[in-house]
Amino acid sequence: MKKFMTVLITAIALLSIVACGNKSNDKKEVASVDTILSEIKEQIASDYKESGVEEEVLVDNKLQGFVEADLIKKTDDPANNIYIEKLKLNKDDIEAGIVLAPMMNTKSDEIIILKAKDEKQVKELKKILEKEKEAQIAQWERYLPDQYEKVKNNIIKTNGKYLLYVTYDDPSKIESIFDKHTK
Repeated sequence: MKKFMTVLITAIALLSIVACGNKSNDKKEVASVDTILSEIKEQIASDYKESGVEEEVLVDNKLQGFVEADLIKKTDDPANNIYIEKLKLNKDDIEAGIVLAPMMNTKSDEIIILKAKDEKQVKELKKILEKEKEAQIAQWERYLPDQYEKVKNNIIKTNGKYLLYVTYDDPSKIESIFDKHTK
């Protein structure tokens, strides 16, 4: 009987160790905003190439003809600071934030990735993104009808502390990249 109890206790201890070990491995490490952004830029460059654009669109991890605004840092670049002021984000609410948009005001494309410092801020940050969509609708509904259609198909999404705002020809491509890195 003593041997049986010893074997049983040993088996239970081993099972609990194995179970605990598996739980810690189940949680996937979430990518940084920069990693997500890099993959999105690669997708955009690929889409441009597929549409017939012959020159390189992605050079040294920079999309040619696009503004890449860091929403945390004010810089000497006025294009960067426009988005900081336009979105009226409280920098204390975000750990990271990037806007990717064309330099020329002829396309409604706009991608915003935010990482909240705390999940408590996600709801307020989502409201800011919804206001941005309203502003895009007001801008594009009278200006270029084809761009207005893109804005109407905009995606605003949250996963944990991450938020995504996408106005793009095929926003589901960008959404799938976001999902892959934040779920």
